Formats: sequence, C-alpha cells, structure tokens
Amino acid sequence: MRNFLIMFSAIIYVCMFSAKGVAAQHVTKISAADLVTNGESFFAAGNITSELTRLAQEDGYIGANESFKCIAVSGVPIATVLNQYKNCTPKPKYLISDGGGIDLMGSCPSPVTSSCSIIQSCKTTLQSYLAEMKKDGTKKLLWMIYPDPQNYATLKANQDVWAQVVPTVLNASTDPKVLIVDLRTTWAGHYSEYTTDGIHCTNAGGTATATAFWKAIKDSNFFDTGSAVSVKQPLNIGKATSTFLGQHVSKNKISLSLFLAEPTAISMRITSFSGKTIFTAVKQGRQQGLQTIQFPLTPIASGMYCLEVKTGQLTNASALIMP
Repeated sequence: MRNFLIMFSAIIYVCMFSAKGVAAQHVTKISAADLVTNGESFFAAGNITSELTRLAQEDGYIGANESFKCIAVSGVPIATVLNQYKNCTPKPKYLISDGGGIDLMGSCPSPVTSSCSIIQSCKTTLQSYLAEMKKDGTKKLLWMIYPDPQNYATLKANQDVWAQVVPTVLNASTDPKVLIVDLRTTWAGHYSEYTTDGIHCTNAGGTATATAFWKAIKDSNFFDTGSAVSVKQPLNIGKATSTFLGQHVSKNKISLSLFLAEPTAISMRITSFSGKTIFTAVKQGRQQGLQTIQFPLTPIASGMYCLEVKTGQLTNASALIMP
C-alpha cells in the first residue's frame, strides 16, 4: 500500500510538470476567513461563494476543508449591506460585494440621471461602506457591477446610471484598493442560460460569475501572493474562462467534466509515465457552460497514466488510473 501511494504521488508530480504548456506555479495560501462575500440575493440565493471556494481549493489558495463565508441576505437595500459588513466578525482582509440592486427597483424621474435621489442615496452609502472598510482594516474590495436585468425596464434604466456612478466613487479609494468586475460583459450572449427570472443566477450563471471573479483575483494578484500588480485603479474583467472539473474512466470510455467559456475544440491525450503517447482524441464542445464530454477508448492496459486536456486557453494535466 505504501509503495502504491509513493508511486501515485510520483506520477501526479510527473504529469503536472511534463505536459506541454503547463507551468509550475507557487501559491501562498490564505486563510478562508480572509475573504467574505456580501450583498443581497445575487449572492445569498446562488452558488457564487461555493464556486469561489471550489476554485480557490483547486488552485491551492485554501485547504480542502476550508470555505469562504457569505454574509449576504436576500432582499436588503445597500444600507443593510453596509450593516452586514459592520456586524461581520472577524472583519475580512478581502471583500467581494455588490449593493444597491434593491434600492434601484424604485422609480427615478425620466430620463434617469445621477441626480436621482435613489442613486444619490446609494452613492452616499457606498462612500460610507468604503470608509468603514478603511477603519476596520479591509485591504481590498472586489465590487460587482450587476448584469443587465431582463424584463425589468425601470431597474435597468436605474442600473445603467448606477454603473456609471460606481466607478467615480471607487476610483477615489486607495484604502481599500478596489477591483471592479462588470458582469454585463461576462453575461453577454448567455442571459437565457445564466438566469431564469431575469435577475438571479442559475447554477451556470453562478459558475460563470465566480470564474470571472477568480480570473480577476488571480490576474490582479488580489491576495498579494505573487508578483506585485497594482490594483489602485479598478480593473474590469468580463470574460469567464474554461475550467476542467474532473474525470471518470471505465474500460471503454472516459468522461471529462468541464466548464467551457465558449464553444471550442477539446483535445485529450493519455501518455505513459515515460511520456509515450498511448491515446489521443479531439471533440468539438458545441455549447458554452457546464458539460460532460465522453471519449470512447481503445483497449488500454490497467495502470497509471498521465491525462492532458486542452481547450482554448486551458491546459490541464492530471493523473489517470485505468481499471
């Protein structure tokens, strides 16, 4: 048994560093308690926080038994979002939040401008929110700009103006530093998949949203775990990235679970421990989102191999055990 574990560990190591295009990356862990998500039902009713936890675990930022905390509550105005932060103990070093969606369901005079009392009230509360973060030691904020609401004309008109006001407030903040993710670009072309009621996430929408957040976090060195990247000015990240989720293998087929950011070719290669190619195949992923792709296999002897999966910008290498 001990020899098997040693061999299994060795092949995982070789697979991860021998696949072409896969580079070793050192990641410094954070505590899961360092990051909190806050807001209203967009976070409270969906899978965004759990998906962020999964992505952080997969990339080694937090332990397998750790999870990020969500303090969001459905149906609350931005003033209550601020109070939720005030009541959070301990205070997070890093915060992901939205706010104002409930307030913006109210009516502004037409045409909507930033002088609308609802928008001005949200702006004032956002400024107070930032001041509270500074006082309590939150280092960085990722602020989400809502995707366009579907079939909510009043809300959309108000949100369009709010999306212009928010950066003017956040640009002025140096403590905390701010990162902006605009979900209007992330969700563009996928609203029918990402929401059923026009404002809340489906599971696919939550996964795409969390993936966009995680890409922004890693690209900006949000946790200060790698080379320094300034996030003093907001960074707008809108496009989700493809993610390899897992594998299931039998004697005559292998099933790959993936999240595809866009329809694209999926290639897979099985190699021996020494690097010899045993099997290759390519299929076209015909839709964006979560899916399982099956590849029929020719007979392969039982044992341990390396599996390389490529799709678009994604290259993933992992160990494969043939039964």
